[in-house]
Amino acid sequence: MLKRNFGAILLAVMLACLTVGCGEKKTNNTTVTEAPKGPSTEKANLSEVYSLGTDEALILVNAVQSEEKGLVKNGKLYVPVSILSSMDGRFYWNAKENRLFFTNAEKRYGFKPGETTHTEGSETMSDSVPQLITSGGVNYFCTDMVKKFGHIKVTEATSPDRILLIEAGHEVLRATVKNPEGAIMRTGRDETYSIIAELPKGTPILLAEELSGNIWTKVVTEDGVIGYVSNLDTTTYDDVIISGDVPEPQYEHQYLGKKVCMAWHGIYSKQGASELKAAIKNTESLNVICPTWLQVSAVDGSVSSFASSDYVNAAHNAGLKVWVLVDDFKEGVPGIEVLESTEHRDTLVANLVREVTACGADGINIDFEYITKDSAPHFLQFLRELYVACRGKNLTLSTDNYYPNRLNEYYKLDQQKDFIDYIIFMGYDEYHKNSTTPGPTASVSFVKGGVSEMLKKVPASQIILGIPFFSRKWVSKTDEDGKETLTSSADGMDAMRSFVKNNGGKFSVDEKTGLNYAAMRTADGLVQIWLEDADAIKHFLNIMKDNQLAGCSAWRLGYESKDTWNVIKSFFAN
Repeated sequence: MLKRNFGAILLAVMLACLTVGCGEKKTNNTTVTEAPKGPSTEKANLSEVYSLGTDEALILVNAVQSEEKGLVKNGKLYVPVSILSSMDGRFYWNAKENRLFFTNAEKRYGFKPGETTHTEGSETMSDSVPQLITSGGVNYFCTDMVKKFGHIKVTEATSPDRILLIEAGHEVLRATVKNPEGAIMRTGRDETYSIIAELPKGTPILLAEELSGNIWTKVVTEDGVIGYVSNLDTTTYDDVIISGDVPEPQYEHQYLGKKVCMAWHGIYSKQGASELKAAIKNTESLNVICPTWLQVSAVDGSVSSFASSDYVNAAHNAGLKVWVLVDDFKEGVPGIEVLESTEHRDTLVANLVREVTACGADGINIDFEYITKDSAPHFLQFLRELYVACRGKNLTLSTDNYYPNRLNEYYKLDQQKDFIDYIIFMGYDEYHKNSTTPGPTASVSFVKGGVSEMLKKVPASQIILGIPFFSRKWVSKTDEDGKETLTSSADGMDAMRSFVKNNGGKFSVDEKTGLNYAAMRTADGLVQIWLEDADAIKHFLNIMKDNQLAGCSAWRLGYESKDTWNVIKSFFAN
């Protein structure tokens, strides 16, 4: 436990001289001695101290006073939905539909403002009072239902009305009153301020601000009274973990039971058993195959499909699991229009589960690469709803994700990990088709950095490292007017080696990227290739091994050279 000691500020004991001693001031060159100003005995009006209006309640979030107020209505306490959403992303507000949803591991709950019914999955339940209300343009949710959901610990008190909300698993600093005579909580940082409460010895208090050199510290009691107490009256502060109000349904994960060795199989027409057998002929240690069968084809949640039960049966006979990929690549189908509609999300979830189960596949791989900041909340809600559907069918659910950075943090990997079985880091496209300068598809440092960032948000046991079987050929050309152009094309390992050999080039190790590199002049211009080959795959898989990741997945099957599988086998043989 982290101890917070105050030995360094014992000199503040001299504060007594300031609070009870005499003071002097000069007026017209005459020294006037003021009477000592002793401790205040005035009792504070807490509604005034906390700036509470009629039917308002004080809200404290993780022991810190919120600027937003709660509402007292229908004999119940209500909290702004915005506060709940910031504490638990499963509170999903759909502004377009004016609806609130909460989705846990088992079902989705739905609420509309002012209604005395709500939905739990497919059932409609009655309520004594509306659980969701709107007042002054703000949406409020009843604390009774927050308690039912369990992830946020709710403490309520009156005189005045107070609501203390602490997120389950959140660390707070807690101490107790140690002075045998108790401690006085005041409105400010010395004894001249009015009294908020008298705290007996042993009263637990939570830290409500950063510790500093002040002798008086802002704290909160466990029933939501906030004010200042003297550190001389308290014990040291220890880190404690707060649990939720009630046990909630646990997220269950459909794991493979061993290291995942997966390959995406690019399929753009109907294929069956014979095509699969040809594709996996030279593979070693492969245990999951991911055919690119499904695509969101319309905003109403329709999907196009190349799913084949013959293919799945052949994969199962070869000892492979089949996780079916669905993408959002179709032009003219805005993702936000699909995902922000509850009806469209429901249709999409139903279509995906139907297609995957009908062909006998084992999982779904979500490859939505066009999510924006605006569509992200709807995307996350779609994943929660899809999780519930997959759980009922024992389907493994995985998502493909970019290198984590501040520009795509709205993918919320820290939330995804709760309801997604595997988070796949697409460890490629460091330089891609739209890059303005040439470079590697995946340098060793790029892959290391991406894994490191992933591990800050997701446990290693859930991370699959996506590795490239492809490279890019970069062509730089200057025309007669001096204008420079840069183009690129992707191809497999053997094709790149053949191109270099046929054009008189030679590969050598580029120390900066850790990859084999070749540059040559051709009739088209300067050609540069950083080759993601078997040597590179070995580097990538060592990163997987060193970080004890859940496995790897390669894009895409058929681009690799035969010796690549010997390297892969050496990491998965056991």
